Amino acid sequence: MYGIDLNLSWIEQTIANDEKVVRHLSLLEDNPEKTDEGDDFFIQILDSKGKKIAGSASIESKVLKTIMEEDSIGFKKVKLNDATYYISSKRIARTGWTMVVAQHIDFVLLEGYVLGFILAFIIIVGGIVMFIFTSRWIRRAIKPLGFLSDSAREVAMGNFDTPLPTFKRQDEIAQLRDSFSTMQQSLKQYVEELKASTAAKASIESELNVAHSIQMSMLPKTFPPFPERNDIELYGTLKPAKAVGGDLYDFFIRDEKLFFCIGDVSGKGVPASLVMAVTRTLFRNVAAHTAEPNHIVQAMNDAISDSNDNNMFVTLFVGVLDLHSGHLRYSNAAHNPPYLRGTVLPVDSNLPVGVMTDWNYTEQETEMTSGSILFLYTDGLTEAENAQHELFGEKRVSDVISSFEGSPEELIESMTGAVRQFVGGTEQSDDLTMLAIKYRLQQ
Repeated sequence: MYGIDLNLSWIEQTIANDEKVVRHLSLLEDNPEKTDEGDDFFIQILDSKGKKIAGSASIESKVLKTIMEEDSIGFKKVKLNDATYYISSKRIARTGWTMVVAQHIDFVLLEGYVLGFILAFIIIVGGIVMFIFTSRWIRRAIKPLGFLSDSAREVAMGNFDTPLPTFKRQDEIAQLRDSFSTMQQSLKQYVEELKASTAAKASIESELNVAHSIQMSMLPKTFPPFPERNDIELYGTLKPAKAVGGDLYDFFIRDEKLFFCIGDVSGKGVPASLVMAVTRTLFRNVAAHTAEPNHIVQAMNDAISDSNDNNMFVTLFVGVLDLHSGHLRYSNAAHNPPYLRGTVLPVDSNLPVGVMTDWNYTEQETEMTSGSILFLYTDGLTEAENAQHELFGEKRVSDVISSFEGSPEELIESMTGAVRQFVGGTEQSDDLTMLAIKYRLQQ
């Protein structure tokens, strides 16, 4: 054909050799599942009519028709003998022949399978090696932390002298150890200071408890105070906001007259309690020599003002009740006006005791009818606050008194209950003192 004489046997041999070489390079000869070499890879030479000239296998006519109609079809996946192949063809110049190469799908993908298996194997082995190496490195790196954790556990249990591990490496763990050592020393010092502070606080609290007992012992605490008398009935309470406070009340009978007072020292705590003790002592001493309330208050004011370097003062109400007649004389030093027969007792405006010497305090008088109650209190009652910062106020005081009938003790208990219900769980902010006096005229 075209003047070319070809040796077909030579072409057959060449094709067979090429197929063997391809199979060998593709590792197909080592694949035990391939028993027929013609099933995986073959080459054919076709003439211009699609007839096989040379090759190891035959191709179906419908596939040949497609091959002959196109000069080059590239790679095309087709079904041959119930198997899938990739076929490629190319015309041979000046001969009219066509070379067809057919490759079984497993033959094409075999090297990819092998390469994928190799890569998967390398990844798995590499991952295992990396895991082992990383685990050993991490265990080695955190081993010092285990020693430091054991020491920290001992310190947490209160063993502040526990030695900490030492490390040769100057890395972050060594820096953590140094920081922990500093914290250990600081904690040890703090605990020692806390022990000393606690002991000092306990000593102060003990002294304050003693001071509270002394202060309370200075006030009348036995009720009824005059059980042999039927013309007078008294009851009083004092509840300091702290261990000791600045409120006071006192009373005694001399020459058939009841001398009584109630007062509130500015401030709270120990300083106020000292001024309270001085005020109560002065009242007893001065009232033992005079029955005029304004003279009692004046003498107390002069004594306290004379040495009042801390500028503390006392609001004070002093009264003298004639038990035969019910005649009440009183002098007020800026204290809350008391209630008599459910109404506020009129009082003059005077300075508190201790503000200025030589102040002339006024005296006032009224009559207590038989069965009437005089109710005296400090501002800790009206200024009691609840959780909403509302004050108990004079209106609530007046409401309790106006609707009350009973003894002085029952009146104070009712007032205490009303205050407790109003403030709820709010902490007491000021000293609270109340004194009630009930008079009965003797026939």
